Amino acid sequence: MNPEALTLEVRPRSPWEAMDLSVRLCMQHWRILLSGWLVTVLPIFVIISLLLLETHPYWAFILVWYLKPLYDRVPLFILSRLIFSEPLNWRDVLKAVPGFFNTGLLSSLTLYRLDMGRAFALPTVQLEGLRGKQRTRRMSALRRGAKNREVLLFILCIHLESFLSWGLIGMILLLFPTDLAIKGAELVLVNDEPPLWVNALTMIMYFLAMMVMEILYVAGGFMLYLNRRTILEGWDIELTFRRLQRKYQQKHSRQKNRLSAARAAAAVLLFCLILPLGISEPLNAAEVPYDDLRYELILPPLAEQKTDPEKSTEVIQAVMQEPVFNRYKTISQLKYTGDTAKQKNSEDYSDFIRSVAKFFEMIGQVLARLFEAGLWILLLILALLIIKYWSRLKIAFNGFKKTHTENKLPETLFGLDIREQSLPDDIRAEAMKLIQSRQYRAALALLYRASLAYLVRHHALELQPGATEGDCVQAVQQHLSSQQQISYFMDLTRAWQLTAYAHRTLPEAQLKKLVTDGAVFYEHLKPESDNSSDESGDQGHG
Repeated sequence: MNPEALTLEVRPRSPWEAMDLSVRLCMQHWRILLSGWLVTVLPIFVIISLLLLETHPYWAFILVWYLKPLYDRVPLFILSRLIFSEPLNWRDVLKAVPGFFNTGLLSSLTLYRLDMGRAFALPTVQLEGLRGKQRTRRMSALRRGAKNREVLLFILCIHLESFLSWGLIGMILLLFPTDLAIKGAELVLVNDEPPLWVNALTMIMYFLAMMVMEILYVAGGFMLYLNRRTILEGWDIELTFRRLQRKYQQKHSRQKNRLSAARAAAAVLLFCLILPLGISEPLNAAEVPYDDLRYELILPPLAEQKTDPEKSTEVIQAVMQEPVFNRYKTISQLKYTGDTAKQKNSEDYSDFIRSVAKFFEMIGQVLARLFEAGLWILLLILALLIIKYWSRLKIAFNGFKKTHTENKLPETLFGLDIREQSLPDDIRAEAMKLIQSRQYRAALALLYRASLAYLVRHHALELQPGATEGDCVQAVQQHLSSQQQISYFMDLTRAWQLTAYAHRTLPEAQLKKLVTDGAVFYEHLKPESDNSSDESGDQGHG
């Protein structure tokens, strides 16, 4: 194949793009494809129908289906000529039919008849002429990395062929009146032995569907084949280099023509300058008579005459006596010439070493197998122990997780310090003092910090350092069971947002009510430092 003659754009394509290109190719050359199919395949279909349709209709259908590999060679022959810019008509297709029987047709009808990728493999047999192991190696190279797209193409085409066949039959039945259409459908689908006209109509519809889909199937397989060759053999790269080479040759030829013209002009100019000098008589001609002018003075001396074969030996010996050829060189090489018995003992010793090494290698393999088996047994025992004591491990893991979470409690939330050590001893009294001194925002901040500290410490409320007020409300609704505490925290959060963010001043009575209702949270809050000091004091007193 000559990639330069391709009428297609030579570049790597995806398999789906290659199959789409095959459809476009068939649409462009549908006349020659259909005419070539009709002049070659239609006579075979007519002969089979005349011989078997009346007596053995099922065998006629099976034989028409079985000869598909023979039909496939027709559209492949046409497409392989068209894409390489070769002129073609239906007469050329008809003349090429006898050659199809020498393209592995027997193997296609027997060994590879059920090959779902036969359209992809057909060019290797018909166009490349490969057989046997060569064909197998070629197909393995082409299918490597192709992801079985030719199989998907076969499945798609066989389904479309079935749908198209039954669709054509249904369309014919729709043209009849309702009663006749129902009777015709019963004859096609229900009757075991339909009449001849029904079988003929079914065969004609199948032939039309097969003609369309088989051409598309062969074209799709051929495009997949060309695409794989383009990728594997780098046709696009080769064509690029050829274009560059052609461009360079054209440029070089133009430069060469210009140089030749310059040389010719220089020669003409030199001839015009020397011509006046050549008119005068040369000095040598006056000194040497014409009769004495020998050819040795004009031409170079001729080679000596050939030596007589009888004297060639003497001439060769004389030449070989020259210092240039008469040279000798002595090469020394060490070679063991010891006792044969010692050599045999050395070989025996080498055999012994190899046998010992082989023995230890075998022992190593056995130990490796035993060690591998022991590891598998230990792994199985470990899995069984985990399954048996999973409940205990789960409890221990949850306890560790709880301790780990407690150790990493957040210390601040949206700028508020929620550590218990940062809170006063009497939270409500301190909040009430702030309200009386009109420090409403500080009072709400104290109440809100106290509430968050209580929730995180005593209810294990899981809050991230970046949590918002909404996240806190959602966590409280999920973890607390007391509706009174939930309602209080929602009221406190809303009051805090109105004061801190909206800068609104709430009524003093509402703030005092929040302080009074805060007993549900704050009576449990006592700084750890104070508790520890009290305990130490009690112990000291005791």
